[in-house]
Amino acid sequence: MAEDEEPIVANFSPSTASTPRRSAGLLANTNPLISSTLFKVYPLFVIINELLEFLLWTSRDPLLNALYLSSLYIIVLFSDTLLSYWYIPVAAVVMYCSVNYYINSVFIDVNGTENPTIDEVLINLENFCIRMEALRAPLDRILVNFPPKKLLSVLMILTPIHILILKYLISPKNFFLVCLIVVTNFHTLWFQATIRLFWRSAIIRKLLNYLQITDSENVSKFYHNYKIIKENNDNGKIIQFQILEHQRRWIGLGWTNQLFPYERSNFTNENLQKSESPEDFTFPFNSTQWQWLEEQWSIDTTFNRNKSSQGWCFYDNYWRNPLYVDSLSSYTRSRKWTRKAVLVITDDEMV
Repeated sequence: MAEDEEPIVANFSPSTASTPRRSAGLLANTNPLISSTLFKVYPLFVIINELLEFLLWTSRDPLLNALYLSSLYIIVLFSDTLLSYWYIPVAAVVMYCSVNYYINSVFIDVNGTENPTIDEVLINLENFCIRMEALRAPLDRILVNFPPKKLLSVLMILTPIHILILKYLISPKNFFLVCLIVVTNFHTLWFQATIRLFWRSAIIRKLLNYLQITDSENVSKFYHNYKIIKENNDNGKIIQFQILEHQRRWIGLGWTNQLFPYERSNFTNENLQKSESPEDFTFPFNSTQWQWLEEQWSIDTTFNRNKSSQGWCFYDNYWRNPLYVDSLSSYTRSRKWTRKAVLVITDDEMV
């Protein structure tokens, strides 16, 4: 290269660390006192979200969850031996130092780097609310299925059985270990899949129904899948098929068909039994005996009280508190597809 020639320098875009992030619109509409408070508690929400990710098994490395929980199980299982030696004080000191180091590192990272935007703070707060609702959901189901009187009667029945089990079958320490394993693994995918497999057992359903855990009225309605429009028809029974479509909103993805494995399917009937999509729908019986009365599936706008032509009814994270317009608190939604058909009854079938 000649000495008078200037070197060619490539112009790269600025790094993400130096690129200004835009949240001026949201920041301008937020009270300064609220913004200041959110910035101060942001490190705490980061720490709490990490803990909730650990409990819900939604962290990036689930093997780390398994490692920590296995260590906890070993400590509980061999607690008698550990207490008789000096391992427990040393382990307590190491645990305290680890927790203290992690908390201090979070505060240093948050305060030492570029300050978070109001958008990042609100997203972190929203994730915190979603995870807290996920932890609260099992407790809500227990309170719904067990009113105070029913809970007292169930406890009176189970207490003698519990005493006999602890006295003759299993030690209190092992019983506590089993309960700890169930609680800490409740939100794993394999545990939820196991619960769904057990729920498919007719024996377990009858047992739960006998204990009055399930509502008998809902059980009786469970098998009414189709709506009969007319019975006294020359061609046969006119039946309206109804399919519910369900979606969930994910942060960064919007509304998608991706649901949790342990909740309802994307397409169900009105009793939340798994169904086919309108495009893949097939008649439940002999297809030669059915005839469509409508050319295509249509959205039932009465499902959302005619608030929109899309027919969506919006719910919170647990498919409760229905709303008929989208809102920031809506994370799930459903709409109903309907189509009428006639079941042709021949003379041979009438005999």
